[in-house]
Amino acid sequence: MKPIPDLAGNPAGLQALFGALDGPHVLVGVYDPADRLDFANGTFRAAFQLDTAARDMTFADVILHGVLRQCGARVDRGDALEFIAETQTRRRNQPGQRAFATDLVDGRWFWMTETLLESGWLVVIGTEISTLRHGEQALIASRDRAIQEARTDALTGLANRRHSLSYLELAISAFVRTAVPLAIALVDLDHFKKINDTYGHAAGDAVLRDFAEVARKAMRQSDLIGRIGGEEFLMVFPGTSVDDAAAAVERIRCSLIGRRVAISGVASIDYSFSSGVCCVELTDDINTALERADRALYTAKRGGRNRVVSRRQGHA
Repeated sequence: MKPIPDLAGNPAGLQALFGALDGPHVLVGVYDPADRLDFANGTFRAAFQLDTAARDMTFADVILHGVLRQCGARVDRGDALEFIAETQTRRRNQPGQRAFATDLVDGRWFWMTETLLESGWLVVIGTEISTLRHGEQALIASRDRAIQEARTDALTGLANRRHSLSYLELAISAFVRTAVPLAIALVDLDHFKKINDTYGHAAGDAVLRDFAEVARKAMRQSDLIGRIGGEEFLMVFPGTSVDDAAAAVERIRCSLIGRRVAISGVASIDYSFSSGVCCVELTDDINTALERADRALYTAKRGGRNRVVSRRQGHA
């Protein structure tokens, strides 16, 4: 058997080798000593939805990109940044090889081999083993349901407070790395206490569910809406300017005009909301971003409610 260097003079052998490495069931990625993705085969790029400009992305960037776009490797734990830190320690602890199984968001399973060379280059090769995992599908589905329930608000079906804030923190981290625009909105249903006091809590619950349905259908898959308080909601818009985010929230607000929620066999009520929208700045953490959105929300309420107010970069 010829060693790999001897294939340099064998075009047919090289073609066979590269053909195998670019097969539909093999993931191949090569990271340089600075942990930038230097090469990824077609299957790797497709799994993580990477374009040809992905060579400047670090391992952390690739994972965050996948989490935000719901593709690539499945990251089950709530804190993706913690996952990245722990994984980095194992990946570059010392030269050598480690192997492990991993699953992708699209449901496929891969047996991964990572080889860290003395030079600092790291080679990742994954071979699909989905056919060996069919017996575990019921367990996987059960696990996914448990994870989903832990992240979901039981009344509205939206993300709960913990998952919403975790997603925002992750989106801010990705924004700081890539400088792609990020906007958020806080939404508060107007006079919600009066609805509860007048019509009862069952009516209030019906209004919350109705708003959740309207907003969820109006937002993109890459956006997030979560219930973070009784009648308060958080919207996160990755890759979106503050003006575009405000326009999206305004469209939702206008869609409620004339809409009524049935609360009994003969009664129905209408409702509205106020919202504060802001852009996230490079110096922001999750608290400062939320504070800016909250100030915009307060301005909307003070201005008469049933309106959307935005704060642009540089405004207090």
